[in-house]
Amino acid sequence: MKPPICRVCAKRFSMKDGGLVRFVNFVPLPKHRVGHPRGLEWFCGEHLDSAKALASLSSSEALGRLRSHEQ
Repeated sequence: MKPPICRVCAKRFSMKDGGLVRFVNFVPLPKHRVGHPRGLEWFCGEHLDSAKALASLSSSEALGRLRSHEQ
């Protein structure tokens, strides 16, 4: 599992200050496999609600939209 670093702003945070969002392209890891599942991304508290609102998209499409609003 990746550490809690926001995929939008790259801010490190504690798990109580953000969370994971499961996007439509989520693929769980096979049993007993170590790593980070595709389509599951960390977001800080500032970006979590916006990311949740885009959970019906693929993670790459959602990240593109979220990042375009940051600039």
